[in-house]
Amino acid sequence: MRSPIFRFLLSIFILLLVHHASSISLSAESNLEYLHAIKKIDVHTHNRADEAFIREIHEEDNWKYINVCVASRGTESTLAQREISKALLSKYPRHYAWVTAFDVEGIFEEGWIDRTLKTLKEDFDNGAIGVKAWKNIGMEIQKPNGEYIQLDDPLFQPIWDLIAEERKTLVAHMGEPLHAWMPTYTTADGFHRNYWATHLEYSFYDKPEKPSYSDIISAADTVIRNNPKMRYVGAHLASLEFDVAELAMRMDMYPNFAVEIGGRTRYLMWQARGKVRAFFIKYQDRIMYGTDMGAQGGYNDKQRRERKARMKERNAQFARYFATDDEIPFGDFLS
Repeated sequence: MRSPIFRFLLSIFILLLVHHASSISLSAESNLEYLHAIKKIDVHTHNRADEAFIREIHEEDNWKYINVCVASRGTESTLAQREISKALLSKYPRHYAWVTAFDVEGIFEEGWIDRTLKTLKEDFDNGAIGVKAWKNIGMEIQKPNGEYIQLDDPLFQPIWDLIAEERKTLVAHMGEPLHAWMPTYTTADGFHRNYWATHLEYSFYDKPEKPSYSDIISAADTVIRNNPKMRYVGAHLASLEFDVAELAMRMDMYPNFAVEIGGRTRYLMWQARGKVRAFFIKYQDRIMYGTDMGAQGGYNDKQRRERKARMKERNAQFARYFATDDEIPFGDFLS
């Protein structure tokens, strides 16, 4: 039986089938109207506050969000994310589900794994449907000898065993797109055209002391292969967004492997549309929609209106890409 993160419908992609079905001819606007009407899940959001405008989006556009915790800023941040996620689920079960994360502070200290397993069990009891592993594993955390710890390190095996035993799901953001190992790109007038131009800590170009892209992807593959009873969702198209053929190969090899888009739709736009469409049709029950957006809180009224508008526009852009033959400008940005 599939966990909720798999059962949550992947309906934004069904329109690829509807739009091109040989026996049905629907207009682009009809497709968009249908897509707006059906219930949808964004499986990758970050909501750190109880903001009414998020629930307005849910009601106006038929969404539910999976709130994903990320252990990226220390113990206090991770704890705060877990607490708000539990509170949002308890208060608004129609609007939210949540994925927990394990804190990596003190990772090499005695007792870390026992504390981590205890916390994860508590989170599962409080409704968490999965566990997020983040790119600091593979890209940041170093062992005492200076070696970068990777996802397939035996240290993490008790966590994978628990996830499988509890029939939950590992959501893993491992590595970055290949661009992180390429030169950053800034235009002549100073405009940064990719993420790594302003996040140099994740720009590994010309840094031979850092792990390679292949090191990180290979470690993730090992975890998927060695834990066939654990459901594994590759966040951000598993950092293989540059070619859906790489994803298809893993779909065929690993029945426990699935992906979510998580803000990587632009990479799909750069590939042949027919190739992408064939991939979505074949693996439609193992691909999930995500935006990597959400609400941090602390907004004034103007900021709330702007944030709501931006989130709705992002979904509208992506819906037009998935449900019609239209070109949209978002794919032009290298980021």
